[in-house]
Amino acid sequence: MANRCSLLLRYPKVRKFLITARLYLVNPHLWSPALKTIIRTPKARRLGIKIIKPRDTYVYLDVFDSSSNVIDVGCGQEAELSMYLINKYGLKSYGIDPTEKHQYALQKLEKLSNNRFQHVHVAVASTEGKMTFYETLDHESGSLFKDHKNIISDRIRTYAVNALTIQGLLRHLKLPKADLIKLDLEGAEYELLRTINYNDLMPFRQIYIEFHHHAIGRYSKEDTILLVKQIRRVGFDVFSLDDHNYLFYKL
Repeated sequence: MANRCSLLLRYPKVRKFLITARLYLVNPHLWSPALKTIIRTPKARRLGIKIIKPRDTYVYLDVFDSSSNVIDVGCGQEAELSMYLINKYGLKSYGIDPTEKHQYALQKLEKLSNNRFQHVHVAVASTEGKMTFYETLDHESGSLFKDHKNIISDRIRTYAVNALTIQGLLRHLKLPKADLIKLDLEGAEYELLRTINYNDLMPFRQIYIEFHHHAIGRYSKEDTILLVKQIRRVGFDVFSLDDHNYLFYKL
């Protein structure tokens, strides 16, 4: 067997393939999103984590029932995660989104869901008060940051929005806790999580975060990895299909 391996390694293409395969095995961050999903899906099933694709891909721990509360921050005009969970479990979801062009569509979803979906027209940030929101006219997602890639490249309009911290949002909703909070903050998640008291995360059984190191030039994948480690240290397990969107959960 050793002689056969030695013979194979004499061929440059075989040697290159083996070196490349070893490089990818020891460096999962090099895997493509599709490969990561294929490799990690069986683990998700073992943990009881559901993978859904109403439009974007989401993962969540399957612990909901009709008494559950979900906070969907950055829900977008279709609020696809909220509506999926409402239709499946009959739960209550609060869609948090300050984007003015989404208001009409979200009001229609309130009626469609018999008010199991409730739109809350505020932003979530590291501090509270009035902030400038940059709405893109060419994409769905605007941002509190003018250096977001959509804001740099698109036609935009700006207006003031009311911003709440996570604790301020819970007070506003009159909720002591929630079974899931999703944070899609288009870059604002970095400042929020760096300045937050991590006890503020304890009211949540699950936290699903989309990180935007790809969209904000001042942040890198290393910033994302650092925040993931910090959240794990306060008692959350973590799962990610793609090293971009992360589910933090407590069993």
